[in-house]
Amino acid sequence: MIKLIASDVDETLVDKNKMVPAINKEAIKKAQDMGIIVMIATGRGTYELFDIPKQAGLIHKDRYAICCNGAVIMELDTGKVIKSLALEYNHAKKILDYAAYNKLTCYIYTLDNKYAINPDKDSYAETQITILEDNNIEFLKDDTILKVIIKNRDMNYLQSLEVDIAYLTDYDVEIAYSSDMFMEVNARGVNKARALKDVCDIYGIDMKDTLTIGDNYNDVAMLEAAGQSVAVANAHLQVKEVATYRAKATNEEGAVAEAIEKFVLKANKDK
Repeated sequence: MIKLIASDVDETLVDKNKMVPAINKEAIKKAQDMGIIVMIATGRGTYELFDIPKQAGLIHKDRYAICCNGAVIMELDTGKVIKSLALEYNHAKKILDYAAYNKLTCYIYTLDNKYAINPDKDSYAETQITILEDNNIEFLKDDTILKVIIKNRDMNYLQSLEVDIAYLTDYDVEIAYSSDMFMEVNARGVNKARALKDVCDIYGIDMKDTLTIGDNYNDVAMLEAAGQSVAVANAHLQVKEVATYRAKATNEEGAVAEAIEKFVLKANKDK
């Protein structure tokens, strides 16, 4: 029996305009009215959620969001971070130096800010971002660094960098990919599945009673760990292969609603 639903955000819950489709909102409300916990599990930083949780109707007391691929668990109504897993400063510095040398776009996420070198034009439209003049991040040495991202729209090239990044960090990090342009580097052991287990422990829910929904490589661990899992129609093949169900709908068409209808609403009617 599904007691908790965790959905990815980009290319899953929201459409191309970063809006939650009405059909998803309606399905989420119906699930919550049944007493089911619905939450988001995203690669975004806590300060990059904007109004998406509000759009989806997810902001309630004792409700959480998983951010930065599982490096952070945050209370949605208060914004309080209840758990964080930091990336070692030396690892972050080596990745940034590598990106600077190769003239790559690179972001560093902390608990309260996002820093960038060589930002592309899209970056200037983003909020909560500080552009670095060089790769000196000594000022972050005692800060909590959650993840580092390298951005490039050529996924083949981006993935070819993985061996270098792994070597530079002594193979002591987690590397995942999202949105067909981000290499995301977290501390060893950080993923959405681990964070979801932590949230389930708070609620006293078994992982077999969870439904997870996603589209990209950073969702794979979460989909594998859940009792039921759904890959949206626009998901990568690897994601579809690990999911227990492949949605017919894309994120634009309300794949989250389809998942809730199949595994929660219809299942309840059939009892």
